[in-house]
Amino acid sequence: MKALERLLAYRPSASMIVALIALFVAMGGTTYAVKRLPSKSVGTAQLKRNAVRTANIKARNVTRSRIAKGAVDSSLVATNSLTGGDIRESSLGTVRTATSAATAGDAATVGGRTVQKFFFSAPAGTPATLVLNLDGLGLTATCDAGPALSVTASTAVSGAFIHTGGTHSVAAPFYDESDPFDIGDSFDVLDSGATGGTNLRGTFVYARTDGTVLTADFFAEETATRCMFAGTAIG
Repeated sequence: MKALERLLAYRPSASMIVALIALFVAMGGTTYAVKRLPSKSVGTAQLKRNAVRTANIKARNVTRSRIAKGAVDSSLVATNSLTGGDIRESSLGTVRTATSAATAGDAATVGGRTVQKFFFSAPAGTPATLVLNLDGLGLTATCDAGPALSVTASTAVSGAFIHTGGTHSVAAPFYDESDPFDIGDSFDVLDSGATGGTNLRGTFVYARTDGTVLTADFFAEETATRCMFAGTAIG
């Protein structure tokens, strides 16, 4: 009997039981809140410094708008990783080491002088064809039957000068000139009376009294079926 009385003496009161139930409910509610946070409830204030690392960011999930302006510089770009398609050409200025870029003009001029290619390749029976018209000098090439190549020069300015010369594979070196070279004159650039029109390489110079000078390197060839005359003029 005394043992029962002692046991009943340690029985918790009703208020203690209610307090314990409230404690358990509160603890259970806290656990639920940690596992199920409300949407957008975590901000910068809830994050520790340096808590977010690379492993916490989903791959390809950082957009351009999230990168600070000027944050990516040459030290962060791999060598030779950028190609022409990645660069806006209009944003480029003159390259500092290209000291001649400002005077180049375009692909046809160098240092204020015009560079022009001429090329004639035609079968036998091709009539006179204008292959060069520069600084008042005109070059006309013809491929007659044979085939036989001939190249003649004309001038749009009287009182000019033209000299031609070169080497031939079988004939002696040739040289010819026209002083003065006037409007209406026809000048044989290949000196074909002495060398023919094949297997030769040469140069000619055309000069005017106003200081205009044109120089050209050329070669001439006759194959079994066609004629070729080609070179580069600088005026």
